[in-house]
Amino acid sequence: MSDILDDDLELRVGTLQLTSDNANADNRRDNASDAKSSNKNKNQLNANPSVLSGADSLSSSTSSFADARAEGISNPEPRNASEPERTVYPRYDVPFNRENIKDFFTFRKGVVENAIQECITALLFPEDGEYLGSWLLTEITLWDNEKERIVLLTSRLVMTIKYDFIAMKQLDFKKTYLDDLDTIVIGELVYPPSSLVPRLNGIATGVTTVVKDCVIDRLCRRPTGNEEAKLFDPKYFEPRERNLRGVRLMWNKGEPLSLKTAWNPFSQDVPFLTFASHPIFWHKDGTLEERSMYDMETFAQKLQRAIESMPSSACCIHHSPIVIQSYLGVTSLLHNKISLGFFKVRGKFSF
Repeated sequence: MSDILDDDLELRVGTLQLTSDNANADNRRDNASDAKSSNKNKNQLNANPSVLSGADSLSSSTSSFADARAEGISNPEPRNASEPERTVYPRYDVPFNRENIKDFFTFRKGVVENAIQECITALLFPEDGEYLGSWLLTEITLWDNEKERIVLLTSRLVMTIKYDFIAMKQLDFKKTYLDDLDTIVIGELVYPPSSLVPRLNGIATGVTTVVKDCVIDRLCRRPTGNEEAKLFDPKYFEPRERNLRGVRLMWNKGEPLSLKTAWNPFSQDVPFLTFASHPIFWHKDGTLEERSMYDMETFAQKLQRAIESMPSSACCIHHSPIVIQSYLGVTSLLHNKISLGFFKVRGKFSF
């Protein structure tokens, strides 16, 4: 009888131990599955923020600032046919529309090419170094004013040229030597947290949209029910950041601006230059390569290569937001809204 009890006890202990081993194995498998899922989520969070967050992205990848638009085209992710197409690169607030952009003198065929060739012939000399490229970009001043500028890049310098595209003549130019640069920043153009510019920009854009798309359209045709509600859509008046990338060239050696320079809108001693893509970049017909003349990204890439090829250069290249120190910006808002920094047709006048 005792032998039977002992055998039964051993059988129950073995069954209990086997059940415990199976439970432990299941727990290990669950933990491994959870770990893989956690690692997968973590990898997604650590991915390039410019790809994941769209217009909310404030910086590009630190390993390379190769144009993510090209990466999105060459390496498309599989998606369902029912899913809408998503923007891969940080979205731009496309400046102007197709009709307004035709008022720019630089939109006319051959104007920019002839102006650049004239500047190269008249202003570049052998001692300026090897010619690397030329662009038509938007310069953003210390006071947040946008200005149309021709930019020439050589192995020794960056030349910024103010050019009259109506009279087709040079007005002014400035040379910045690459040896003098100590910092280059590539990233989103942002305002300080306490700036009122995004709020004012949202109000101005909302008023313009309501007047143009709603009020004027009502005078021409009878609106539908959806257009009735659009007149009072509060989204038109939401704060608007720039949602625009730029590059800043600095030679201030880390020192802050003096009060004399910071509060003088006519100062020529500002120790940095800030460029963004020209508005024509978004409206010019052709491929990205054909529109590269107006693209800040192409300029930034060639500038980086020029800096890296200089063994004596101590310039640091950062990928981070570019802060525009504008807090109220009423004058710059008016200046940029009516494009005073660009040569264009304005009704019966051109300036």
